[in-house]
Amino acid sequence: MRTNETFEHIIDGKPMRLIVIGPQSVELPTYLLQGEKAQGYLYKDGTLESWFWKGLTVVDGKRCLYFDPLDIFAFEQIASTKRDQALHLVRSLAKALMLLPSSFLDLSNGILPLWRIWGVEDGSILILPQDVADLLASCADEQTRFYHLGAWVHHGIHAPFSLIDQLASFLYFAAAGFPPFADKNTREDAFKAVPLSLCAVNLDKATTTFIDKTLSLSLTKMRDISGNKESQKALSYFLEQTEGLVWNLSALEQPLKRESLYEMSECASFLYAQEKRAKRKIFWRKKGWIVITVAVSVFILAYFTTSRIRTALAPPYTAGMPPITIIEEFYAGQNALDLQKMEASLAKKTKNPASMEVTNLFVTRQTRQAYEGINTQIDPNQWIEDGRPAIPEGTFLYGVTDLVVKPLGGDTYLASGVLYTPYSYEQESETAEQPATGVPIYTYRLEQQFTVEMGERGWYEITDISSVGVQLLEKIVVPTYPRPSGIPLSR
Repeated sequence: MRTNETFEHIIDGKPMRLIVIGPQSVELPTYLLQGEKAQGYLYKDGTLESWFWKGLTVVDGKRCLYFDPLDIFAFEQIASTKRDQALHLVRSLAKALMLLPSSFLDLSNGILPLWRIWGVEDGSILILPQDVADLLASCADEQTRFYHLGAWVHHGIHAPFSLIDQLASFLYFAAAGFPPFADKNTREDAFKAVPLSLCAVNLDKATTTFIDKTLSLSLTKMRDISGNKESQKALSYFLEQTEGLVWNLSALEQPLKRESLYEMSECASFLYAQEKRAKRKIFWRKKGWIVITVAVSVFILAYFTTSRIRTALAPPYTAGMPPITIIEEFYAGQNALDLQKMEASLAKKTKNPASMEVTNLFVTRQTRQAYEGINTQIDPNQWIEDGRPAIPEGTFLYGVTDLVVKPLGGDTYLASGVLYTPYSYEQESETAEQPATGVPIYTYRLEQQFTVEMGERGWYEITDISSVGVQLLEKIVVPTYPRPSGIPLSR
């Protein structure tokens, strides 16, 4: 049963307009039926008039609220039959909101519920009192309540900016056919609405830009616009910015469907990327403690394992190898995320500069392997040998390629190569866009100096590793492809 349904009916011999609030079977809270009926307001051409409802009745099994005849329509029709008038209606609503008493609006949630707003065929705007909204809410199911209230909530915005944001959301709704922040993935992804500019909406560019920009402003910009004004007063900005906009959309029988966005390549790319970000956020919120526990356990295990190896009396597997081969084995261990292999030939108290990075990547790989059945790390040498193909989603390149080890004289050697890593060693903007399909990989020219000396136990040991230079070569985006559900990957 729709809660925005209206019709004409004769009550006590007089014609009345009725709004359906729910089925007859739904019991209304007693407190909502007691006391004096609160007034609503009619706005037209810069003036407000008081409006009162008459009472409640039941017609054809529907519990209805009735009042003197008024040719009203649900405000949500700005996305369908009143779509061609959406900008005018939303601007009229803004003007009405600026004149209304703040106590009447009751903006405790920061927004005005959709079922309090009605259009009138003569161009007026009807704002229902809060007690009527409470009646509607008490009879509505959870989905309907969300559509009229929760779908318009935009968390994390500057409070005085809230009404500007909501009215911009109404314009978005009229153009796109759905509220900008209603989808669960959008809410999980820091309330990043699908830009209208990506949608096949035949709307004037300046109007599209205003809507997209308003719904994605930073807190600083919101404060600059609204300051510490009451949210009603801040609507002057909305009226100024929309005064010259063009609204060239036609009316529709039914609102556009969000599902149709997947038929547009740019929209589809945005939505799939957003879905991945949302799933990742949900995973860490629900299972992050498990991952952290496993990570700590693996780290402790790795620490004590490497500690025992370093202090073991048995010779390392590199015993008997010449210095250059020992250095090459060090990098082979790095490419395999094998800390034991990397540090097998290290002399006591010799620090491994890549220890923390390798440990972090090892923990990530083992955790994902345990919970998702996927080996996340790919050796770039194998990747290059395979022709630089696309890699499975959720994986990354890490390791050293093009390794050259040269003696510098005495016990000193220079190792150079190209390091592939998912980590950036330089500061990047936090708002830098992530590719929709592909994983960013950084390549660095790596030069390290090794000191390799004959140890007391009769084999060569690495006694020092120092960095000569790490220079960024380029940031590449390696294409990815979806991993078939339920099929683990390993390399």
